[in-house]
Amino acid sequence: MKRVLVPIDFSEASLKALEFGVEMANRLKANLRIMHVVTGKNYAPFFDPTHNAELRIDGMAEHWMEKLTHDFTPKYTVHGGNFDYKVREGNVTREICNQAKYDDSSIIIVGSHGISGFEDKWIGSNAYRLVSNAPCPVMLVRKQTVWKEFQRIVIPLTVKKDSRLKVPIVTGVAKLFGAKVFIAGLKQSSFKYLLVGIRVAIRQVQNFIETKAGLETESTILSGKDKPKILLDYAQSVNADLIAINIHNDNNPLAEIIRPFANDVINYSEIPVLVVPTRE
Repeated sequence: MKRVLVPIDFSEASLKALEFGVEMANRLKANLRIMHVVTGKNYAPFFDPTHNAELRIDGMAEHWMEKLTHDFTPKYTVHGGNFDYKVREGNVTREICNQAKYDDSSIIIVGSHGISGFEDKWIGSNAYRLVSNAPCPVMLVRKQTVWKEFQRIVIPLTVKKDSRLKVPIVTGVAKLFGAKVFIAGLKQSSFKYLLVGIRVAIRQVQNFIETKAGLETESTILSGKDKPKILLDYAQSVNADLIAINIHNDNNPLAEIIRPFANDVINYSEIPVLVVPTRE
């Protein structure tokens, strides 16, 4: 059986992720596991560093994880499924990734606080570090997000082959909910051959989604220097409820520096973001 993994740091964002995790597990007919990483501090400021929960969880992680499992079990409706928790110690990102690998998790669902200013952006995002190393897709949700079934999914494309590697997984998610897929080609140059290339990529993806999954699609080409903002503005204009991007793992040690696109989308998006790790 598939498994959904939800990291819990007891922030409001992580509890919102648990709501999404239960709903996704029910839809996937998957096992559900929540996990907390003890870091040696009273509180691990994982995705919500401004939220102080020291008094609530100091030395009581097992107790609160058991309570969360008890409280959310009535909402978990998978026949024959298992809903449990794990508490691990160490580096938060590493332990989540290790747990996901050990469990062969289908998806990790985490709470994200976004960014509050310049310093957050350049110091780096915990969420980005997680999705850069995760062995499976990661869905990030904000604490203010209200669960609803995904009906309008935006997927950006470039002429690069790796941007299309996420399509089968995103198509699977879209089919799960019967969602319409909005394909946004990101124009990266005025060169005619590149414009032709992005149009070809869009047609290929549309054909795959429409013939393989029988889903409705709509496409557009977006241009401009600030690609994350352009994409987020487009998602808002079509009333999207999920943005699906990928992070391509090619063992480049400078990946987090030279690829700000995914990081910015994660940090600035007000709607859930699905990040698919891709490899050649």
